[in-house]
Order: sequence, then C-alpha cells, then structure tokens
Amino acid sequence: MKCPVQCFECGTFSMELDLSQDHQHIACERCERIWCAVCLGRVEFTVSEEWLKQQRVAHLN
Repeated sequence: MKCPVQCFECGTFSMELDLSQDHQHIACERCERIWCAVCLGRVEFTVSEEWLKQQRVAHLN
C-alpha cells in the first residue's frame, strides 16, 4: 500500500511512501531532495464484521 507524502522542503505531495517497507529513500520531483523514511512502528488489527456493517450504513446516510 502506498500513500502520498508531503515534502518537508517545498510542501508538495510529489512523493509516495510504500507502507509495506520498513526503510526506503524517496525523492521529491519538484525540489529534487532525497528523504530517508524509516518505519517507526507497524500495528496490525482485525476489523470486525460489526464495524464494517456500521461503516456501510453510515456511508448511506
């Protein structure tokens, strides 16, 4: 899974962080800076069927 990342230097969202990797280097296309990204923690949890049902119903409202 990838998510957009804001550059600390220029503020654009031209980088993507791969959440399946613990350590990676990402480069900003605008200011051409390379950033080192390290995963500080990873949490896994099971989403219950009841919660999913509530989310579907809430989405319809």
